[in-house]
Amino acid sequence: MLLSIKFQARNRFLERGKAVEKCFKCGTCALMCPVTRYGEDYNLRETFMYDIFSSEEPPAKQNLWSCSVCYKCYEVCPQDVNPPKVFKALKEIAFETGRAPLSVVSLVKSVIHTGMAFPMSDASRRMRAQLNLPSFAPKDVDDLGKIAKNTGLEKKLDILKAKRTNEHE
Repeated sequence: MLLSIKFQARNRFLERGKAVEKCFKCGTCALMCPVTRYGEDYNLRETFMYDIFSSEEPPAKQNLWSCSVCYKCYEVCPQDVNPPKVFKALKEIAFETGRAPLSVVSLVKSVIHTGMAFPMSDASRRMRAQLNLPSFAPKDVDDLGKIAKNTGLEKKLDILKAKRTNEHE
């Protein structure tokens, strides 16, 4: 049985990843997935084939964000489906429709505004000094803001913020 995709943004999704229709649920991808192998509460086969595509709204699923994008699943897929590309397309739809998790949105905002995904800790500064590395300071953070604006990411973040504000009112 081939994969059944029934969520609202199906056509928009398939424009981004047509190969997903070739998946026949063999589970080969899950055998190579390091997150499935070493992570807790994640199984690529279940997430990719059942959790994501049996859902009416796969962009709202949290497991979508667990993929480490190592492409090992793609390398072994007998149907050339490319699950990381599928997850990327679903993540884009999640951003566009205001369903990206707050933790991901915060991380993206941090990179845009500070140049770092996570703040530099005092321990990291001490280790850099012990290794005789120069102190770390992100460069051209203004350029990141320009990139976010020119690629539409800034607008997507604003949409997410507005959606979250409307939900809490």
